[in-house]
Amino acid sequence: MYPATNARSSHRRRHGLTLLELMLAMAVSTILVGALAVLASATRQTSDFNSGRSAAVQHARVVHDRLQRFVGEAYATETYPGVVVVDETVNSNRYCDTVVIWHPTGTPTNAAGPPLVKELVIIGPDPNDPKRLMEFTAPTDTRTIQLNDASLNTTTGRTLISSIKTASTTIKTLLTPLVRTASTGAGGSNATRAAVRFECELHPTAAEMTSYRGGSLAWEDIAWPQGWFSSSCGMRQIWLRSELQLVSEDYKADGTLPTTAIGLPFLGSATNYYNLSK
Repeated sequence: MYPATNARSSHRRRHGLTLLELMLAMAVSTILVGALAVLASATRQTSDFNSGRSAAVQHARVVHDRLQRFVGEAYATETYPGVVVVDETVNSNRYCDTVVIWHPTGTPTNAAGPPLVKELVIIGPDPNDPKRLMEFTAPTDTRTIQLNDASLNTTTGRTLISSIKTASTTIKTLLTPLVRTASTGAGGSNATRAAVRFECELHPTAAEMTSYRGGSLAWEDIAWPQGWFSSSCGMRQIWLRSELQLVSEDYKADGTLPTTAIGLPFLGSATNYYNLSK
């Protein structure tokens, strides 16, 4: 039989940790804490990314839904087709970032045109802050406007649309503050432009209708969309396409983007159909 003192000493040793065991336990704990910290950081970053992306998707949906509604409800005639894209050329690059829609709240004042400014809905970047896409309406402006491509895409037409945007009586509604911007290489107000693009097509085109009215194109030879025409009238299509690039995070207070922000493109389309008489 071993002495009692040896048994008690062995018992005491089984209740303690050696220095090596303690160091191994600390190392394992450090690894676990580090792994948990990395996992928590990755989870937070993933959550922020998904939240920013979801916000951009929702903003784009709102913009495109409004465009579809306004274009679908637009009033139009042969001379004034109801939807016109206003562009601007900077450093040989064409920026078509503003769309003008004839959208009266009821029966238009001039059924045959021209429309009144108060009957228009203008969608385009804020002249003072291009990352903000705005909706402009001027409910007290009773001036008439030549709402067609030939009239608005001139120096006079662009100046008129710009003055409507900046007028103190114009109602300015923010659609999204998340538009991606880019430098144009120019100076002044054109130094930075919004990553927004509109394109509008008419079928049949204005040139085709002019040729028909001038006697150089037969009625049945006009490119009617899907062949929708009769001996007395035909169906005209307004087709507006849009591209909107939004960022996945809010801009900082100084107007710059976080380094983690991602530009997301969103494409949209809206149509309207109306009769043209022979």
